[in-house]
Amino acid sequence: MIIATDYQIEIVAGSDWFRIKNRKPPLCPDCGSLCSGYDTRPRQLIDGLGVTHTFKLRRLRCPSCGTLHLELPDLMQPRKHYDAATIARAQAGDVDSCPAEDSTIRRWRK
Repeated sequence: MIIATDYQIEIVAGSDWFRIKNRKPPLCPDCGSLCSGYDTRPRQLIDGLGVTHTFKLRRLRCPSCGTLHLELPDLMQPRKHYDAATIARAQAGDVDSCPAEDSTIRRWRK
C-alpha cells in the first residue's frame, strides 16, 4: 500500500466518482522502484456528515519485484470506510459529530 500525502482530488467528468491525482511519483515501499499504473478499483468513503463518496483508486505494479500496491490518500484509513478525521475525532471522545454506530466507535477506541 502506498500512502499519498501530496495529492489533488478530482471529480471524474460525467459521473459521481472522485479520483486522487498524486503529485509525487509512486515508489514501491518494498524495493524503492518507480511503480506504473495497473488498474483502478472503487472505494467508498463516509465523511463526518454520513455522506458516502466513491473514489477510483489506482493500483500500481512494481516492475522490479512484481507486487501490486494500492495508492491510498492520507484522508482514508486502510480497511476502514470512514475518513481518517472522523475516526480520529471519535477516538478522541468527540462522538457527537460521528455518524458511525456506537459499536463501531467502541472498536475504534480499542
